[in-house]
Amino acid sequence: MRDRFRSRLTYANVTATLALFIALGGVSYAATKISGRQIKAHTLTARNYRSNSVTGKAVKEKTLGVVPRAKEADRLDGVTAERLLVACPEGTIPAADTCVETQARPPLSLHSAMLECANTDAQKGLGRRLPTYNELAMALINEAITLATGGELTSQVYPSTANPGLVEALYITTETGNVGLTPDTYAGAKSYRCVADPLN
Repeated sequence: MRDRFRSRLTYANVTATLALFIALGGVSYAATKISGRQIKAHTLTARNYRSNSVTGKAVKEKTLGVVPRAKEADRLDGVTAERLLVACPEGTIPAADTCVETQARPPLSLHSAMLECANTDAQKGLGRRLPTYNELAMALINEAITLATGGELTSQVYPSTANPGLVEALYITTETGNVGLTPDTYAGAKSYRCVADPLN
């Protein structure tokens, strides 16, 4: 058996085995001994990294540019984010998730007031409407507006007890939200203001 081993022990076999051990030892030495300080800046390329091996903690986001396919990411159909901010139309102020007119309009009956509101801004959209009790009361409580003398109409109506088949409109009589009912007639006319949905 010893003779068989010696017959295979040639210079080429010994050299190849020795080269293999040196190569393996050098790789393991490099893997354990090379640190980040020894790598020169800008010498590693994407080919030197395994896929998804660089995480967010290792990347300074300030140094990243805009992804070429995402140049329009901060725009919606060509409109900037600032343009999409919600705002109230001119002459109104925000109150209770709507936009309330700052000035009360002269007294009208309920139906006439509803038509006047609907015709306001009708060219641009659906027009305006009378406020609900909550919308008008919240604007008054927040002191965003001052109640007109004699009170102001809301959009809420109730069946008339005096005139069956007709309605009476709920109107606010005081800054603190007290209410009254007024008939939908010329004699029951009250001041009013319209509300609009916020625009962008």
